Amino acid sequence: MHLPGLVSLLLLSAPALAAEPAAQPPAPTSQAQDKAAFEAELQRNLEAIDKMVDSNTLLPCGNPPLRPVRISGEDLQFDPEKLAHLYEDETTYQLRCTFKLDGTVTGCRILRPLLPLDAENRARIKQWRFKPALYKDKPVATTCTLFGALKPRPSN
Repeated sequence: MHLPGLVSLLLLSAPALAAEPAAQPPAPTSQAQDKAAFEAELQRNLEAIDKMVDSNTLLPCGNPPLRPVRISGEDLQFDPEKLAHLYEDETTYQLRCTFKLDGTVTGCRILRPLLPLDAENRARIKQWRFKPALYKDKPVATTCTLFGALKPRPSN
């Protein structure tokens, strides 16, 4: 069929199309049903996890649980010679640690930049105390990544 004929057909059928009753809203699609099923399954899984979680269960950091908050201890300081070898845009470190219920920190390892944790920094970490992370208003042990400024150690 050529274009003028198609236009004529549409114009002739327009009054008939306009007179048809309004279409009913579409029934829930399988996508909406899939989403509802997924959310129900997720809720069941979260409830099962809540039953298994106690204060000694090590949870990954995030929200939930809320992050631990440092309440005492000195910042890390690094050997100026080691900092001199870093790129100019490397001004922070990332430190992954386990935070216990008593506020102590264990198992720390530096992720970025690749600097060693010398004896002085390990001693500083042992002195750190944290308010524990909270999960549903209860303190829990967690593993988190800390961020801090790369500060040079003062020369003696």
